[in-house]
Amino acid sequence: MLRLLRYALVVLAVLAAAGAAAGVYLLQDPNRFKPELEALIERQSGIPLTIGGDLSWRLWPPLSLSAAGLSARHQGQDWQVGRLTLELDALKVLSNPQHWEVQSLMLNDVTVRQDRGVVTLGEAHLRELTPGQPAPFSARLDYAPVEGQPPIPLTLDGKVSIDPQSQALAVRDTRFETSDAAGVCEVQAAPAEDPAPIPAAKPEDIIPVEALLAYDWSGHCRVDWLLLKDRRFENLKVTADNQAGKAEVTISVPEFFDGRAAADVAVDARQTPLRWTVTPNLENVNSSELIAWLDQDLQWAAPLAYGGTLTFEGNSEQQMLTSLSGETRFDGGQGSIDISRIRNELLPLARMFNEEERIRSWPDVWDYQRFVGTWRIDGKEHRLAAVLDNLALTAAGDYDPMSDQLDMLAELVFTEDPDWPIFDVDPLLYDLPIPVHCRGTMAKPECRLDQNAAQRIVLAELGRGDDSDLRRKLETKIEQDVPEEYRDAARSLLELLGNSQKDAPPKQ
Repeated sequence: MLRLLRYALVVLAVLAAAGAAAGVYLLQDPNRFKPELEALIERQSGIPLTIGGDLSWRLWPPLSLSAAGLSARHQGQDWQVGRLTLELDALKVLSNPQHWEVQSLMLNDVTVRQDRGVVTLGEAHLRELTPGQPAPFSARLDYAPVEGQPPIPLTLDGKVSIDPQSQALAVRDTRFETSDAAGVCEVQAAPAEDPAPIPAAKPEDIIPVEALLAYDWSGHCRVDWLLLKDRRFENLKVTADNQAGKAEVTISVPEFFDGRAAADVAVDARQTPLRWTVTPNLENVNSSELIAWLDQDLQWAAPLAYGGTLTFEGNSEQQMLTSLSGETRFDGGQGSIDISRIRNELLPLARMFNEEERIRSWPDVWDYQRFVGTWRIDGKEHRLAAVLDNLALTAAGDYDPMSDQLDMLAELVFTEDPDWPIFDVDPLLYDLPIPVHCRGTMAKPECRLDQNAAQRIVLAELGRGDDSDLRRKLETKIEQDVPEEYRDAARSLLELLGNSQKDAPPKQ
């Protein structure tokens, strides 16, 4: 028994001496491990960091090595790391540094600058590092799209795995939370095998082209809540996929102002300039709540449906707005809408027919059975066609989105369709195009009856002779409303007006 105890004491003494020797070896000058540590970081992360500060050990528990003042320039990004702490396998440390294994790491006070803004990382922790296995991680950071602007806070908590050979990244079951949104995402990304040339980034770029051309990625997110303009939307779904610079993102909002909303956004970065295709879709949306949320000055209550396809080019707000083209459609179902502007614009024309009181008696808000339309856009050129019960509207002209100025000529036509509610107008106005000229901003256009154009239209109709519906209606009105002793004079005046239009020289 005493012999066994003596052997045990000898073994402990040897181990203590070995541990002391290892401690002395480590504590002598940890800075001599800088080249090995820099190589280890680059080998496991793909980022070539340079250690500018000192290394220091913490022996127990667990064994860790800290480095201060790290920096790197990688893929157009400038990295500044205040402190990096690596927890190491103690037994591996005593062997060749090439065989060291990192069990966890922590980053503190990290700043990443790039053309598209600044990321400030307060703290990030990556634990339980095992080659080929997802590792739990957490991070707390702030993102400023433009340096100097208020940053967007973001916290992350999930699992990540990185393949050092292929640099493929997989983020699993990762919860994110900002001041405006929260949810869970899964993303897979890997460097593209044969990427197209990547153009230089510009400050006005909306998206980083490098993220589309240099990497292939896919993923999906469940967004528990999203806050936009003080409105909270819940249970959104987002899916994304990018292969060789051709990306597509689909967003679904199941609860959107009492209805549903979805949008599909596709962008092709292989073309110069970038090519965008956006397909929005609204179903059964409460129009009055939507309009109030958009800060628009319009009273309209209806179950709104909206859809179509829009295309853009470029990667800046100006390029995209000026290249906008496509067609959208809307269906306002059955509802009510403020028609006071239309009524006011028709009053000057009503005076020409001595029917001002009839138009003035229209209600401010019209209860309609039908309101549908299409909007065609080709750059600055816009064309609108809509039908509100028995009132048809067509408009064409220019709108400059950069200056928010429009110049459009519209035509209103009242029809005699018995299937829909009828606006009370003089029968003389049925099927007669009524021109209205609109200028100003899209939100508050200034529209006025084009009286010269209206007079030309009336005279042109009268000049058609017996083929003119307006002429026949005026003749009927003369028979019904003009005293008999004045009817011949009224007919002569009508004939004179028609002949004057026939004899008028063509407009240059």
